[in-house]
Amino acid sequence: MFTAEVDEPYQCAVWKGIETRAKDMGVGVICFVGHRIDSPIVSEATANVAYQMADDKNLDGLIIISTTIATFIDKEKIGKIFSSRKRLPQISVGCKVPGIPSITVNGLESIGYLVEHLVRVHGRRRIALIGGPQGHPEAEERELEFRKALARESVSFDERLVAQGDFMRNSGALATKKILAKKIPFDALFCMNDRMAFGALDMLHRNNLRVPEDVAVVGFDGVEESSYKTPPLTTVEQPLTELGYTAVDTVLDILNGKEPEDKVLICRPLIRQSCGCPPRRPFHLSSTELAEETPSETVRAVEELTSLILTGDEDRFISHLNTTLATTLRSGGDLKIWHDYLSVIRRRTTPSGKPVAKQRESLFEFARALLGDIENRHHAERRVAAENKLSSLRSVSASLSGGFEMNIILHRLETGLQELGIGEGFLVLFQGEEKPSPSSRLMLAPKCHGRNEIPEGGIRFQTKRLLPRHCDINWRESSWVLEPLVFQDEPLGYMMLPGGLGESAVYDALAEQVSSALKGTLLLQQVRSHEKHLEVEVARRTAELIKTNKELTREIQRRMHLEQEVSQISNLTMQRIGQDLHDDICQHLAGVAMHTSVLQSRLSETDTKAAANLTQIGDLLSESINRTKQIARGLYPAGLPEHGLVSAVEELVESIRRSYQVSIHFIASQDFVIDDTDTALQLYRIIQEALANAVKHAESKRIQVGLYLEDRGPKESIKTAAVYVAEVIDYGKGMPPEIPDAGMGLRIMRYRAKTIGAELVIERLNPGTRVRCRGCYRKGTSG
Repeated sequence: MFTAEVDEPYQCAVWKGIETRAKDMGVGVICFVGHRIDSPIVSEATANVAYQMADDKNLDGLIIISTTIATFIDKEKIGKIFSSRKRLPQISVGCKVPGIPSITVNGLESIGYLVEHLVRVHGRRRIALIGGPQGHPEAEERELEFRKALARESVSFDERLVAQGDFMRNSGALATKKILAKKIPFDALFCMNDRMAFGALDMLHRNNLRVPEDVAVVGFDGVEESSYKTPPLTTVEQPLTELGYTAVDTVLDILNGKEPEDKVLICRPLIRQSCGCPPRRPFHLSSTELAEETPSETVRAVEELTSLILTGDEDRFISHLNTTLATTLRSGGDLKIWHDYLSVIRRRTTPSGKPVAKQRESLFEFARALLGDIENRHHAERRVAAENKLSSLRSVSASLSGGFEMNIILHRLETGLQELGIGEGFLVLFQGEEKPSPSSRLMLAPKCHGRNEIPEGGIRFQTKRLLPRHCDINWRESSWVLEPLVFQDEPLGYMMLPGGLGESAVYDALAEQVSSALKGTLLLQQVRSHEKHLEVEVARRTAELIKTNKELTREIQRRMHLEQEVSQISNLTMQRIGQDLHDDICQHLAGVAMHTSVLQSRLSETDTKAAANLTQIGDLLSESINRTKQIARGLYPAGLPEHGLVSAVEELVESIRRSYQVSIHFIASQDFVIDDTDTALQLYRIIQEALANAVKHAESKRIQVGLYLEDRGPKESIKTAAVYVAEVIDYGKGMPPEIPDAGMGLRIMRYRAKTIGAELVIERLNPGTRVRCRGCYRKGTSG
């Protein structure tokens, strides 16, 4: 059997009918509990992995409760569910599926009857509707009949008073809330199933609307809970148990070679108090004969009770009645039918046309009171049993949540199954990424099925078999519920638990608890596996990194040596070019200037015009000599080693001040001394580049140059170490919004700062730019 919820009243009643009939016919039955196909709820969609596991390898026939699993799909998709398993005899329960033997109910006449009842008996004409899912065959048929019935009663239907649900209780509450929010008066609410009617009753109560005084409410299904609501729900009763019986009989007929036929069962209206009717007797006083289908043991019990009354043995009558009712309960029978049986006994023991004696009438009143008392005790016992079961579930849940080892989880689950009265069960985990995977592992089985033989890693087998071969013989003869184990969107495996539990909610609740515990255990296993793998990987990578680090260290040292050599070669080259310019070119130009001066003196008396030209040439030569000297000093400040950085920068500032006619303010701390030539030279070059940028690019007419030491405590500390700062501030056009680090000049400046372990910061001012180089200098070191 495929079903969407074994805990839902409709599906639970059908399942119990299937179980009972299968047991009577001596066949095994298994309930695959998935959920609604194409559900938008992730966990529901994932649970449908259960349906994928059923095929002709593990089943002989298939009953699909299509009306519940097809909430979100249309007729075409319903057909595909069946067509995917053509080799299996299949039947549909609830929905008519073309080409598939279908067992459906006809509740349309009862819907029409209840609409007529609301209009004619209770005068309700503003009737709202909570419909089922759009596209659902049964929901559409019911709504169509509802509208036809209103038309037959000449009652117009306000389309604003309709809201759609999905057959779930909460959807009934939400649909009612939507209708109430429209502020349109209505005096009756017709719901297309009982669960939505229960939600509607809750919402009406929260909004202080009385049922049935303010709003009459009608449902559809006739589930057991509908008779216990306040007020009891008027509804259309489906023959749910008979649906299960008929489903089993139909599958067995197909397996026995009989031609399958569609079957339609008849529903009946149940008039209760939610429509506005007063309470009614649960029996008929006029009952005179037993129905033909009355079981033979019940017929005998009625005859014996009748005989005891006729002989006047009232005490034995009450005692025998009490025993008979207890037997009915133990066999799962319905006590309510005994109200009619008592009416039959009353008729048989009362002479025709004569009034019932007061003593006899008192006896029957006592008998009915006893029947009511037994019913109440039975319901109280069920409620206490359910509470005890819930308490046991909480205990099992707490036990499972505290274990993160697979063997602990399995042991506690085995103990929990005993506490819940289940006794035995199978637990299977999927093996592999594919879900369901081709192979699985049996982790837990009853002792009588070889539980003690299961190794720590489980028994591997083909998933399509549901259980390993050595479990086949026994489990196929019984009733089982297969619950998928799902954690959010991940199928983990499944449990197979014995059927026949009084509280069907245990199946879903236990599956949810086991899923959470298993997920925690599997995650811990993954973490431990990853830890081991990580340890190995870390050891391998550490060895590689140590080797790489050694190679990198050697490479860095080699690169540093190369950079130092390049820097030294660059400085030496610039020094040599500067010296050549100063000592050679300048001297050569000076000699030319002397000859020019001598020639100018000789011509001054004979050719004044030529003498004037020679004077101009001499001036140009003098200017060229000065510029060449400036270039030479720029390439290498000759006085830097002898006179220090401050003197060299002061000379550089004076040279630029004369060459570019700019105002440069230079300030240097008295204690600013850097005795390392390399550090001093790099700082000089940085200042030189910054001054060139300020003059050429920023076009600043005012520049400030500073060399100073930061105050870091007592002056004695300056003797050994100091934090120096060299900065150039201009007030020109400033840097662009994005500082172009790709520029050659800035890149060289940053490189020079890096080589001496200093920090170079370039910041925009308003207006202008600040170039600041800051580093720590220890005397006697290179910076």
